[in-house]
Amino acid sequence: MSGSGRGLRSGVQARGRSIGRRTSRSLLTLTSIVLLVVACEPIPLPAPSVPSAPPARTPVERVWIDDPRFRVYAANEMIVDGDRELLVGVDFVEPPSHEQIEPALRVGIPAGSVIEWPSDTRVTVRVPPGGAFDVDLSGAQLAPNSSLTAVKLHVDRPTFEVALYRPSEVLAGSLTPVRTWTVHLAVQHILSFAPDGHRVIVYHGITPRRTDFSLLDLDTGRKTALATPFMAMASSGTSLMDWLPDGRLLGVAHATSFVGDGDGQHPEQLPGLLGQGAVLSPSRHLVALWSYAESTAAILDLATGKLRPLPGTFPRCTVGGIVSLSWIDDDRVAISDCTVDLEGTPRTRVLSAHTGATLQTRLGDQLVATLAGGVEVRARVTPAHTMSSPQTEQWLADRAGRVVATLDGGVRYLPALDGTALAYAKPDRQRSVVIDPATGQQREIVGEATSWTKQGELAVVRRR
Repeated sequence: MSGSGRGLRSGVQARGRSIGRRTSRSLLTLTSIVLLVVACEPIPLPAPSVPSAPPARTPVERVWIDDPRFRVYAANEMIVDGDRELLVGVDFVEPPSHEQIEPALRVGIPAGSVIEWPSDTRVTVRVPPGGAFDVDLSGAQLAPNSSLTAVKLHVDRPTFEVALYRPSEVLAGSLTPVRTWTVHLAVQHILSFAPDGHRVIVYHGITPRRTDFSLLDLDTGRKTALATPFMAMASSGTSLMDWLPDGRLLGVAHATSFVGDGDGQHPEQLPGLLGQGAVLSPSRHLVALWSYAESTAAILDLATGKLRPLPGTFPRCTVGGIVSLSWIDDDRVAISDCTVDLEGTPRTRVLSAHTGATLQTRLGDQLVATLAGGVEVRARVTPAHTMSSPQTEQWLADRAGRVVATLDGGVRYLPALDGTALAYAKPDRQRSVVIDPATGQQREIVGEATSWTKQGELAVVRRR
């Protein structure tokens, strides 16, 4: 995320000096002549004062944002929310000169910022909501124990736009979104849309040391926190977070699972697997789980809260996992793994979600997703027991296995809830692609595709 900046001005008082009266008449005459000459010349205006950098004798111990316990560890750009006031602090080893520090701070901070000195060795700046700003005390000496290379930070508080697109319209050539909203959060990802299509769970940068989930009303900009177990998933890792048909909120972390009210209140813990990944069924009544730690799989029934283990083991293809979990329909789940842990042959098994029986086994490729008309997103992974990126090929195949279109291999695909479209964000997150599964036709749109609404619209986030 990113750093911060400020600056102040202080007047410098000059002390006048008196001149003695013991002067000769000739000297007074000469002075009069000089004054007359000066009066005939344009009077030079004083040069504008340039804030001087803090002196080297004022070592900076640390810079912090919002909480003095969490110092800034790198003098680079930091990205944080811009919807609220931000408190930035600088701590010094010894009391510095206020008249030199404040002018330097004022240069980079927006109007309306308030500079305060809670103590002789600490200066704080309360920066109002808004855009980016800078903290530049680069002339200051750093304390020996400082984690910075220079006290010159840029705090980026971006504005994003959330846009909804109908895939059929995009594929027909229309790049006009159905609706847009302006968001003053440092959005990193939109996990899911509520059934009303106006509230979202957003993952965003609250401070440089903290990224959290919030329930955001896109119409009003009102942001509220989720209940504690759901908020904890922001730091412990999240496999799935979405609303169920009855309005409850489901959260599946890598080690725990909870279901609660629409905002996560009154949470109830659900059984799960260790190191689990999760995928909701099309009806959103069942959850398929796979354990990275134990190479096991299970079905979680949300109506009863019971966990049904699936027989057998499901080994990883690489150290990163690369085990694909997907639903064909509410009765069948597909798990694509490798025949031996970290090696062997890629394999896909289709199992009954209710009995656990293996209905089909296929070697050589993985089934990533099943789309409308029986079209499949398939992948071929080269098993690798190292941390290097595995070689992955992806393509669309029809019911007979014929290739409909070749896809980019190193991206995460987002199937529409009804399977009539496929989307993905390009690695630079600046553009996204919408794909027609039936024909393989592709069209680009500006922004990062993040999720689908329950009404079948693609949500795209882009920086304004």
